[in-house]
Amino acid sequence: MSVEFLRQIAATPLPKSFTNAKDIDAIKILRQAGLVIALIDQPPENAATVFAITEEGNAELLRFHYPENGHTRPAKDHWLPPAAQRVCEALKRSIRGM
Repeated sequence: MSVEFLRQIAATPLPKSFTNAKDIDAIKILRQAGLVIALIDQPPENAATVFAITEEGNAELLRFHYPENGHTRPAKDHWLPPAAQRVCEALKRSIRGM
C-alpha cells in the first residue's frame, strides 16, 4: 500500500480518473484496504475513478503526519461519510443492474 500515492490522491480534486496501469493497481490496493472509494473499470477501458478518501484513509494520512495535505480529522457531522455511503450504495445498485 502506498501512502505516498494516497497523499497524492488527497491533494487532487475528487472524483479523479486514472488510466495508468501502475496507478490502477495502486488504487485497487487502496480500495481493498478500505482507504478510498473507487470504481475500477474492466478492460478494454482500463481506468479507475477515485470518488472519495474514507475516514480510514484520512486517519492513515494523519498517522503518517503529512501536514501539507491540509487534512484534519473530520468532525462527526462532516458531509463526507454520508456522501461516501451514498456513492457506495449507488455503485452497488449499478453493479446489481448489470
